[in-house]
Amino acid sequence: MALGINAAAAVANRAGLHLDPFKSYNFFVEVEGILVGGFTSVRGMDSKMEVVTIREGGVNDRAYKLGGQVGYSDLVLESGLTALDPMWLWYQSTLQGTIKRRNGSIYMLNDVGLPTVWYDFYNAWPIEWQGPALDAGQTLVATQRFVLAHEGVRKSRAAMAYSAAVGVASAVGGAL
Repeated sequence: MALGINAAAAVANRAGLHLDPFKSYNFFVEVEGILVGGFTSVRGMDSKMEVVTIREGGVNDRAYKLGGQVGYSDLVLESGLTALDPMWLWYQSTLQGTIKRRNGSIYMLNDVGLPTVWYDFYNAWPIEWQGPALDAGQTLVATQRFVLAHEGVRKSRAAMAYSAAVGVASAVGGAL
């Protein structure tokens, strides 16, 4: 399998297509079509599948491993504090007992600012807020942190199709 990936990378390089890794500092977050802020960091995009071990009676030298439930970490979004704050309003509605579950996406941008890869999260709602640390002796930007519980993060199929189309277009354009 590795030979196939290396061969594909070699062909792409000859065609003028660069398969550079994406930069982690160039991204934005939207929730149900609304840009909810310029975040300085997003953490918690991970999942883990539980492994269930099954032993057969009388067989002491073997155990079968099966896939179990999948768990997801909470998303942690940090941003600079601004006067316009849709995340704060969403969190306040949660505190008042109205849990509004929403879907959203985290978009990674290329060097010219176009979305290249994005991850969709599902049925999220804010469960925690941490306000800014204020210190008159500092000149730092005031930041806040929101934690979202959710029911899954998946790499968008649309993102995978888009990335493939851009790769083909770059290869064809580079070959011309």
